[in-house]
Amino acid sequence: MDLKVIGLYFAIIEMLRNESEYKLPLNKTTFRAIKMQTGTAIEDIEKYLRDCISEYTDSETGNGLFVTDEKYFWSASLLRRMEKYEQIKQKRVEAANSRWGNNQNNKSEKKAEKMQNKCKSIKNKCKSNANAYKRKCKCNAKLKKVYAKLCKLNQIKLNQIKLNKMKSIYPSYLPSKTKEEIKKYNDMMDEMDQIEFKQIVVQSEVRLFNENLANEIINIMQEIYLNPDTKEKIKNIKLGHIDFALRNYSKANDNGNIKMPKRYFKQCLISALDELELSKMYSLDGS
Repeated sequence: MDLKVIGLYFAIIEMLRNESEYKLPLNKTTFRAIKMQTGTAIEDIEKYLRDCISEYTDSETGNGLFVTDEKYFWSASLLRRMEKYEQIKQKRVEAANSRWGNNQNNKSEKKAEKMQNKCKSIKNKCKSNANAYKRKCKCNAKLKKVYAKLCKLNQIKLNQIKLNKMKSIYPSYLPSKTKEEIKKYNDMMDEMDQIEFKQIVVQSEVRLFNENLANEIINIMQEIYLNPDTKEKIKNIKLGHIDFALRNYSKANDNGNIKMPKRYFKQCLISALDELELSKMYSLDGS
């Protein structure tokens, strides 16, 4: 094998090593993850994995370098090594526990005594906080009503936006190139990905914009969807996120020419999606 193939093999082994059961799904999501780690084409990765399963053999057992049940794949030699590693690790833990058992018992007794005192203190504090918590719940109930009214006002305002004001995020119109990009990314998705992404497009209402701008945004959404690090974020996208990103993009564009418009708008869109995560973390229900 040449150095590139050897490097690919050890990169896959390292990814398997980081999994809790030392296995990876045998699907395009995994192929894309390997591609991002190694810079190898997806079709080459898929062929290489199939060769490792059926052609390249493990010198110790004579079986394939990788084993599969058609749903997951794994390395039998890695499993053997990790089993030995876990056994050695367990023996060391048992030896350490035996050596320091007496000291640990004394520490445990002191820790239990401290915990009892702490529990008493917490119990008293919980009683004193009960009334304050009730007042907070009432306040949050009022805030929820105000928030509901604001949501209605924002929805009305969103419906009044002049969606066709912006025609493109690029300095010049390139509708044919955008359509080629969309087709290329569609080909990279499997059937389930394509179905899921179509639902995301419908959910985002991006087709309310003019056709050229909508296709540009869809192409950028594809890039976000195909990246494992941002795939889950794009599943939550709504029209409000796109509008937020367009507003920020327009402000930046007014202040000067954007050198990389596609990359910049993608960041604007991801920032808008991050706002959703923050709103979940700091919700009005006090959680």
